[in-house]
Amino acid sequence: MLHKRSRVEFHPLGVIGAIVSWNYPFHNIFNPMLAAVFSGNSVVIKVSEHASWSGCFYFRIIQSALAAVGAPENLVEIITGFAETGEALVSSVDKIIFVGSPGVGRMIMRNASETLIPVTLELGGKDAFIVCNDVDVERVAQIAVRGVLQSSGQNCAGAERFYVHRDIYSSFVSQVAKIIKSVSVGPPLAGRYDMGAICLLEHSERLQSLVNDALDEGAEIIARGSFGHIGEGAVDQFFPPTVLGNVKHTMRLMQEEAFGPIMPIMKFSTDEEAVKLANDSRYGLGCAVFSGSQQRAREIASQIRCGNVAVNDFASTYMCQSLPFGGVKDSGFGRFAGVEGLRACCLVKSVVEDRWWPYIKTKIPKPIQYPISENGFEFQESLVEALYGLNIWDRLRALVNVLKMISEQQSTPNNNSSKRRND
Repeated sequence: MLHKRSRVEFHPLGVIGAIVSWNYPFHNIFNPMLAAVFSGNSVVIKVSEHASWSGCFYFRIIQSALAAVGAPENLVEIITGFAETGEALVSSVDKIIFVGSPGVGRMIMRNASETLIPVTLELGGKDAFIVCNDVDVERVAQIAVRGVLQSSGQNCAGAERFYVHRDIYSSFVSQVAKIIKSVSVGPPLAGRYDMGAICLLEHSERLQSLVNDALDEGAEIIARGSFGHIGEGAVDQFFPPTVLGNVKHTMRLMQEEAFGPIMPIMKFSTDEEAVKLANDSRYGLGCAVFSGSQQRAREIASQIRCGNVAVNDFASTYMCQSLPFGGVKDSGFGRFAGVEGLRACCLVKSVVEDRWWPYIKTKIPKPIQYPISENGFEFQESLVEALYGLNIWDRLRALVNVLKMISEQQSTPNNNSSKRRND
């Protein structure tokens, strides 16, 4: 419509609620906080009960920053507690951002449906790490180990499924095993160790269960890291980095999110097979694809159903805060970070107004003003034909008819134009 001007406006939703996990206490607080505040909202963040101390520590820093710039002290609130605290938060805000497991994410959605508030869910991951046969094996092996051991593997965007081309499988496994065997595990305050603890004791036990299940189904341990000097009472919370071969896609280890320093490696023969294996997962958060040909890596990555792709790198999308972050399938939906993350905290409002006000205004043509005139339906038919006719001549004839009826209505007294069609 040439006489109209349209735009999209973004308005704050009000109060954003965030329920975040324990594994990255700094990032998990600051990501939703920045998106909420910079889009004009206030925010209440419920931290995990396993990260209460660090949550309160960061809150004091945030309060000092707000005071320094003269912002309202209650612009950001951080709360601690258990499940009931999170449930209360969901029913009290204008939007929820949740970082956690798919099971809890479904509960969040059910509770949010009671008040019909929007939800962003960043859930689990089972990211694929694909290595083609034209890579620098030594370089990629180091990146692969980093991908699985970072934060002791307690990383939603961590590499959890490794697919290596059969032509380089042996050399890749040999290189990875060499690195893993050199990794020592222990408390960072007690010495120089390469990897720290698993946050929860029950999670460490679950990791061992996944390994045992894989071994029972025919997998084999290729390499494990070593323990440092760990106190007797804490040894169960340290899990040795583990490389497994001869794994199958039906194993729990290849289907469930491990969230730990376990590296299962499978062979593939063709790029199509690698894509099929990578997509054979209920998760879809991210993936990494390595190839000596960037075009080849791009083509593989474009076929993988996930929210984030790193080509010849690992999880670098998360470090680019101008990019949106999120997944598909059981990894959730919605995005935070980037422009999309800011807009996700906004009410999106479409606005249309007259372009040349007050000279040209919207006016209903007389034939279809209420009460509808005698030729009102003929006018509508001609108008539709003029806009959407199948050929130019039909459209021109219809347009002439429309203009003719408007002209006739203009010259007819008002009392005659209001006659109703009497069928």
